[in-house]
Amino acid sequence: MKEIPNYDTFVKVEPIHKGWSSDKKYYVKTKDGERLLLRISDISAYKAKQQEFEIMKKMSATGMKMSLPISFGVCENGKSVYQLLSWCDGEEAKEALYHLSDAEQYAFGLKAASILKQMETIDYKPASLEWAKNYQERVERYIELYRKCGYTFDGDDVVISYLQTQYHCIGERPTALMHEDFQTDNMVISPDGDLYIIDFQMCGVADPYHVMTGAGVSAMYSIPFAMGQIEGYFGKTVPEDFWDKYTYYMLAEMLYSFTVGVKMEEEREGTLRMFDDEVERIKNSGTHIPAWYRMR
Repeated sequence: MKEIPNYDTFVKVEPIHKGWSSDKKYYVKTKDGERLLLRISDISAYKAKQQEFEIMKKMSATGMKMSLPISFGVCENGKSVYQLLSWCDGEEAKEALYHLSDAEQYAFGLKAASILKQMETIDYKPASLEWAKNYQERVERYIELYRKCGYTFDGDDVVISYLQTQYHCIGERPTALMHEDFQTDNMVISPDGDLYIIDFQMCGVADPYHVMTGAGVSAMYSIPFAMGQIEGYFGKTVPEDFWDKYTYYMLAEMLYSFTVGVKMEEEREGTLRMFDDEVERIKNSGTHIPAWYRMR
């Protein structure tokens, strides 16, 4: 770590044991009282981590509240790459929302929608079929990965058939540079009531509607928050075609989440519960609007 700029000012370096990432993460405090997040990765990830850092710089330029990029480089005698970021003080939104009223949860959902709209301005491209084509190829990779993972779930035939026959519902879509894991796991609520975005490992060019599937994951922990995000983005009237796309994206990303998290019991069981709901809805309900939103 000694190669990291201003390392000599670090008075506290504590490891953080949380999250899926293979990065080594540390809470850092400097002698001036500044608090930082240090992420260290194997040097083989240099290009990916450099790209991630540049994406964070673009996102921070919008003024959105987030873990800010400070410095990037090589350390540990060329064996590792580091990112030094600002520390976001507060509690993970997934946990903090439990202690808030429905109105307060909804208000934080509105803040999430506002941040999403800020991201939409980054490298924006108008509607075309390019995204649909690329996403169809992604879905085929997801299906192949699932078939090789060694685990199955009830109703997988329904899900795979749906993904292979309904991709046309995406149509022409605009894209922007987005946080593609935009859910309460990757948000922090600060002591003064702000909402911050963290963990930028999953970022890329995407349809903003695709990013909105994060609301469905967040709804498992806070329906008012998810409602606030949807209605803060669209207003009270959600476009009819959104829910078709939402269902398609949700099923695809759930299939991928099941595949990569299948050996982690908590993640696997959570995804399976979501699959049960989605498969039932596809088979019987005749609507693509999820139950948590219909309950409003």
